[in-house]
Amino acid sequence: MTLLVTSAVDRKLHAALAGKLMAYNSVHAEQVGFVEKPENPNAAARLQMAGGEFCGNASLALCAYLVWSGQVECEAQCTVPVEVSGASGILLCDIKREGACFLGKISMPVPRAIKTFYAEIGGLRRALPLVLMPGISHVIVDIDEMEASKEAIAQALMENSSVFTTDTEDAFGIMFYSKAASSINKPSARITPFVCVKASGTKVWERGCGSGSAALGAYLAHNSGGNVKMDIVQPGGVIMVEVCVAEGNITGISIEGKIEIAAYGKAFAAI
Repeated sequence: MTLLVTSAVDRKLHAALAGKLMAYNSVHAEQVGFVEKPENPNAAARLQMAGGEFCGNASLALCAYLVWSGQVECEAQCTVPVEVSGASGILLCDIKREGACFLGKISMPVPRAIKTFYAEIGGLRRALPLVLMPGISHVIVDIDEMEASKEAIAQALMENSSVFTTDTEDAFGIMFYSKAASSINKPSARITPFVCVKASGTKVWERGCGSGSAALGAYLAHNSGGNVKMDIVQPGGVIMVEVCVAEGNITGISIEGKIEIAAYGKAFAAI
């Protein structure tokens, strides 16, 4: 669930306002993005996340909203150019109407690096893959190889986040990954996303994570040395990720998912 704030808000207030809006006694959602005028005139709008991080799901939500609200002309299908915090340049999103919903596919930034770091979990030293995306880093945890609970692992990694994050990163995610959902006929995997945003101080078990899905796809492509196209099953539904590899390097990533405009209105929050 993504809240898009269309009113103009000073960026200094983004984190505080996001915390208020995400609260259980307010609108209640998993993340907040602020819609701004783009710096590049070729972009339809800019998405500024509360922590300045990059978010694939919120990017899809913005593009669907721009079509739904009539700010971008679109009949059955169109391409929406947007700017997004944590990513440079313009991202292109293909939007297709599907009844009352939208099907969106957006190009994602490729990882800055994929590496391994070590962390102590449950008294054991574990090697964990880390995918460094622009604005956010994702730890991939193969839950099938762990004895500790997801909650215990998340707590251990949060306490040692300085090992795998830097001051320049706005957020980090922990993607609890399981190969149990894999199928020969239709490649797939399952994740349970946990995301921390430093600026707003939020720690959320998300129902879906676009950048986390892209990070998992990138990690699997990196390991195999070949293209990856698979469904990533998560609590809120399915995100399809496609990763292109050329000469051992990741050259492109896209995610695809269904977007529904659930509500539109006014929210009130004192900062």
